Amino acid sequence: MAGKTLVSFDYAIKFLLKDRSGYEIVEGFISSLLQSEGYGPVKIKTLLESESSREEGSLKKSVADVVVEDEQGNNYIVEIERSFTETFIHKACFNSSRLIVDSVKGGADFSTIKKIFHITILYFEWNQMKTPVYHAQMVANEVGSRTPLDLEFFDTKGTKFEVHNVFPEFFFICVPLFNDVIKQELDEWLYVMKNSEIKDDFKSPYMKQVEERLSILKMNQEERYAYIKYGKEACSQRDAFTAAEEKGREKGREEGREEGIEKVARNLLAIHIPPAKIAEATGLSIEEIEKLGRQG
Repeated sequence: MAGKTLVSFDYAIKFLLKDRSGYEIVEGFISSLLQSEGYGPVKIKTLLESESSREEGSLKKSVADVVVEDEQGNNYIVEIERSFTETFIHKACFNSSRLIVDSVKGGADFSTIKKIFHITILYFEWNQMKTPVYHAQMVANEVGSRTPLDLEFFDTKGTKFEVHNVFPEFFFICVPLFNDVIKQELDEWLYVMKNSEIKDDFKSPYMKQVEERLSILKMNQEERYAYIKYGKEACSQRDAFTAAEEKGREKGREEGREEGIEKVARNLLAIHIPPAKIAEATGLSIEEIEKLGRQG
């Protein structure tokens, strides 16, 4: 099996969710991730067709939004997306918030909100991350101390809720940081994400299915065309993000320079330096300097 080329992992998820025959593999990945934080395995109930996911793709770009159910019958929303930029935490917060709003149908009370697990797959190294997988959730502490408080409350029907079953939780997976060392089932999934191949000694029961379903060599012509198109879109998206970030940084630098010059001009005005001299020193026009003087 080792060395057999597989499709990229984020595309694999979209590909597998096209029909129910592929659900089990995606369930295996989600369950492995959730079990690393003490949750039980889940099954996919349905794909989520929220207001958010119906919007123009450039606004959201999620790989998948699914509703899952655990062995106790609890339903959760799982959102999976990829990211190429350092704004991924803000995007995760934004997108999960949209899903929360979408999950409350018109006229329903807030107790119908479904818990969200948001998974972001990062394809770049972020210097704040030292290990490949991070988990974030709300922790309630007493004000002025680090003593945790177990919050629980009841609705009008007497149904008990615990805070960890209401607020979203986030998983951030930095693919380049994985060191290819396999110690647990989740590591096998991380290896597939990073290397797009499967080792012979993998023990996860899903890996044989992954090989069978996701091998590029076994794709028909239509599937290969769709995969190539997806790859081109991913590259275009990454390039667009990079260009936008650089443009934003340049704009910030330019605005910073302008603010600095205006501050100098104001300081010179405060000590009664003539506008003509200030214009000569700063490059601002006399009209701009006089306007700054009127603004105070």
